[in-house]
Amino acid sequence: MPPPQYVPLQFQPGVWKNGTLYQAQGRWYDADLMRWSVGALGPIGGWRAWGESTTAVTGVPRTALSWMDNSNNRWLAAGSASKLFVYDSGATRYDITPAGFVAGSTDADPNTGYGDWLYGKSNYGTVRPDLGVPSPATIWALDLWGEDLVGCTPDDGKIYLWDTSVGTGTVAAQLANSPTKVISTAVTPERIQMAFGGRFSTDPQDRRKVFWSDSEDNTDWTASATNQAGGHTFDSKGDLLGAVKVRGKMLIFTTDDAHTATYVGLPYVYAFDRVGDNCGPVSVNAVAVAGNTAYWMGRSANGFFQYDGYVRSIPCDVEDYIITQMNEAQSSKVVAWHNALFSEVVWFYPGTGTEVDAYISYNYEEQHWAVGTMARTAVTSRGIFAQPILFDASGNPYEHEVGGVYQDTGEDALVPYVESGPIQLGDGDRVLSATHLIPDVSALGDIKTTFYTRLYPTDSDTTHGPYTMAAPTSVRFTGRTVRMKCTSESANAWRVGIPRLEMQPGGRR
Repeated sequence: MPPPQYVPLQFQPGVWKNGTLYQAQGRWYDADLMRWSVGALGPIGGWRAWGESTTAVTGVPRTALSWMDNSNNRWLAAGSASKLFVYDSGATRYDITPAGFVAGSTDADPNTGYGDWLYGKSNYGTVRPDLGVPSPATIWALDLWGEDLVGCTPDDGKIYLWDTSVGTGTVAAQLANSPTKVISTAVTPERIQMAFGGRFSTDPQDRRKVFWSDSEDNTDWTASATNQAGGHTFDSKGDLLGAVKVRGKMLIFTTDDAHTATYVGLPYVYAFDRVGDNCGPVSVNAVAVAGNTAYWMGRSANGFFQYDGYVRSIPCDVEDYIITQMNEAQSSKVVAWHNALFSEVVWFYPGTGTEVDAYISYNYEEQHWAVGTMARTAVTSRGIFAQPILFDASGNPYEHEVGGVYQDTGEDALVPYVESGPIQLGDGDRVLSATHLIPDVSALGDIKTTFYTRLYPTDSDTTHGPYTMAAPTSVRFTGRTVRMKCTSESANAWRVGIPRLEMQPGGRR
């Protein structure tokens, strides 16, 4: 009998889903709740409810922001289409919704379905063409004016400020003298309040115009020779969405392009430059800043982008998968999260249903991708609080990266897994028989492995296992190609390295 062959089950980091399963040779093809970091493959950190008696947000939270006030008190704000709340460091919730606030929409309306076009046009039961005026889900824009919270929604259109020093006995109030019909707002590094879109008094709304207040005074919006208030109209095909701070500038987005606002002082105050075309994000919440770089998901499945002084397209190994999986009509709900500990940007998006239920992540240091299922609609990063705090669609907040439990309130537990593309056994013209698996894992008893074999690329899989990993693990299967799936319901952290299969050559057939 010829000596056995040892086939290493080695795969590149990250998930690849841009073609057929057979094209994914040597790659991981599917995963859930898994990450690759510094050469290690294992499950992401789990989560737990934040606070012992936490009260959920009313409505679906779409935006969250954490900060510390001048007295070292920690706060977390969360806004839904109808409400604005703050939590203190003890996870006690307070309603600070402004008086007279006009509620928006929990869901987007593409306005291309039944009842949204002319009577008698198109055929019953078929998708209507894109001839309506889509309405996005309501998204809060939240920022800080010093220690105070400022924000707005495009449906209500007013900029509000919540004075932290007054405390939780007061609600947010409209910012004096500020414009109305505002789409979004942000505070610049120069302590100037920007309002995107909007108008003063009864002037027509200009959805391509940005207004800004005087420096250090966000109640003075009237431009004069003695202050820095002003305005600018963008030459753009799209509507303004909002802005983020990056590289000491404001990176401003429309639905079509990206611009920078660079502070130059009087008399112009800001210099504006177009830095990208056909790169508008699906929503202003779909942009995350990591260090000196902004990352975002493009509109209409138009890929992923980054700005590091220049706008660049990011090659994506799972872009085809996202195009087919994402509910484009509800894409305004996409929210990006920067998980700094693992150099990841994560986009939570609506998949099969109308609400957010899945994610795609990008490791920007190692430049690989992962996919999975998780319903998170509003996010904060670690820093103010010890762990990132993320909200589900029911308004419940969770601390993340805190162990191996993957379960939301009232939901079944999720199970992390990773599944490879095929590895060819032998030289392709010979059938090989596996007898043993030589594992390379951190904890043998925590992981189960299933193998899928085929004789030809278009065959159906033959399933073998699952096998609980031992040293070595006795297996029995035959094929020309093999795929591997690893899963674990253990709360313990586990890692997979490069296991090997002990193979015996078979006949050619």
